[in-house]
Amino acid sequence: MGTRALIGTIQTDAAGNQVLTSTYNHYDGYPENLGVGLNNYYDQTDAAIKISNKGYISYLDPETGEIDAKHKEPADKTVLPDSYEEAMRKVYGVADSYGANYIYLYDFDDMEWLNSSMGGSALVIKSFENTGIENQFEGYEGGDLADVDSIRNMEEGDYITEWKKFLNENSVEKVMSQAFFKLQDEPKEMLSAYKASLANDIRLNGQDAYANYSVEDFVEDYENYIADKMDS
Repeated sequence: MGTRALIGTIQTDAAGNQVLTSTYNHYDGYPENLGVGLNNYYDQTDAAIKISNKGYISYLDPETGEIDAKHKEPADKTVLPDSYEEAMRKVYGVADSYGANYIYLYDFDDMEWLNSSMGGSALVIKSFENTGIENQFEGYEGGDLADVDSIRNMEEGDYITEWKKFLNENSVEKVMSQAFFKLQDEPKEMLSAYKASLANDIRLNGQDAYANYSVEDFVEDYENYIADKMDS
């Protein structure tokens, strides 16, 4: 049965615009199928960007990650408004033009796919609130638990820029994904604050200290960070 979906990533282009790159998925686009397949096989940054550029997918096998693509079509590129709410209305409009039942957007902060059903643009706006998707439109600074004095010195956009640079230039992306999967039950604002603190430390002191971290190292570092915040 055709349960259609939009699979997309939002990135900044050379002109500074937020651009939605989106692929149409035709069959079995519900979270228990497509959502599982995306998060099992396309949750790393490069893979997420690659699949959002696919253009047309007939079916994604959640057990193997294999893609059945009967048609060759280019991905859609949609420039989004600066406002988060207006941007999500635009995303909703693109998904609606696909006849989609679901929207999947990649959260670069937490390295995971988030989804919303097509229950109207207000539902889509609500579904992606307080996530890395919304943060891309806010000059995000890491949440209430961030080191305010340090973050205040960070120029707007440096958090996302330095964080992505750290992930891209070191072989730690998979390790980070596994670490934050282990920490998935922690409050999101705490995880976001920790990542903001990491990004700021990287900006000020370089990345070498974290390049060889294991999953356990990141989990321990997070726990120590939260303990320090609670004691302060």
